[in-house]
Amino acid sequence: MLLQIFYFIPAILGTLFIAVGLYHGSKFYSLTRRCTQEGTGTLLGFEEKKMKSGTLYYPVVRFTSQDGKTHRARYAFGNAEWNYVAGDELPLRYNPDNPEDIYLHRVQSLWQQYASPVFIILGGVIFMLSYYFLL
Repeated sequence: MLLQIFYFIPAILGTLFIAVGLYHGSKFYSLTRRCTQEGTGTLLGFEEKKMKSGTLYYPVVRFTSQDGKTHRARYAFGNAEWNYVAGDELPLRYNPDNPEDIYLHRVQSLWQQYASPVFIILGGVIFMLSYYFLL
């Protein structure tokens, strides 16, 4: 009975990885679709989030929307390191309906933006393939 449970672990892990990758990718895709208004923001600094695997840094920017109001917003996606310092001007897009919802446009390459979801999904596919073809 116990061995039967272990038989399904690769399929369960593969499904979980694929689901997490799809969620992360869809979250990013949704953000890029909502944020349609272009602007330029000034990097104020980074908010830190300490985790077991290290620290993630989330850029905090100040920008002026088309209606002339100044906004302060934190980017929803963190990174272990950024090539920018406080005071740098960053191209961004923001959601006209919710200006605190921003997307740092062209700050990271397309490869960097989608690498995480792609590799998570690939990991899930590898688990699924090992379940179906190796066991």
